[in-house]
Amino acid sequence: MRLSKPKQFFIVLAAFLALGIPFKVMVLVEGFTEVRPVNAIPPIAGLVCGPLGALACGAGNLIADMFGTFNQTSVLGFFGNFAAAYLPYRLWYIYSDEQPNLHRNVNILKYVLICFSAALSVSWFLSFGLYYFFDTWIEDIYRYVFFNNFGFSVGLGMPLLIMLSSDDVNIVCDPKCKRYLILRDEKLKRIFPVIYTLNMTLIMAAVLVFHLSPADNTALGIFSAIGIFGMIAISI
Repeated sequence: MRLSKPKQFFIVLAAFLALGIPFKVMVLVEGFTEVRPVNAIPPIAGLVCGPLGALACGAGNLIADMFGTFNQTSVLGFFGNFAAAYLPYRLWYIYSDEQPNLHRNVNILKYVLICFSAALSVSWFLSFGLYYFFDTWIEDIYRYVFFNNFGFSVGLGMPLLIMLSSDDVNIVCDPKCKRYLILRDEKLKRIFPVIYTLNMTLIMAAVLVFHLSPADNTALGIFSAIGIFGMIAISI
């Protein structure tokens, strides 16, 4: 089944709002985040619909925030949810030329690793964004955002992608993956996301295992600068 671009956008937006708004009452950190089954939507939206799906997720999060957590930090939520969809889309096409699906074991592993990398990225972006732009550091934000994103992306998103790519449904959107401006070399393109993910894993370990914060550890600022470059390199 082939979907037009407007249908892609509004279907993703509707799905995001349907899963996002009802769970606003299940607050984890007051004013910032809650239990979010909706985090299963972005990686699927990105893989199936590309940048348009990512834009719908960002817009959906902004609208959903108006039902409970809307404030000036919601702009971070917009870009965070855009990245949660856009990064899986870009990462998938670094390692595969086929349309995203989970028909083979290698694709299932690829999907899990991509979701892991994206969850690391979004949890870093939101928690460190709150610190650098709004002078607010909350370690629990990092923890809850990571487990919300990775847990629901795998636990709920995986069966959803299996269904959407099945022979009975076979949703086709054909997003065109533009060329990589920085990661032009094929060897670099395959190795770089691994290095990037390891860097983001070190940041997560520093925060969640050793309870370090950017306020008292300058090394986190260095690793974050590497992370910024990594996100840009993968995204453009």
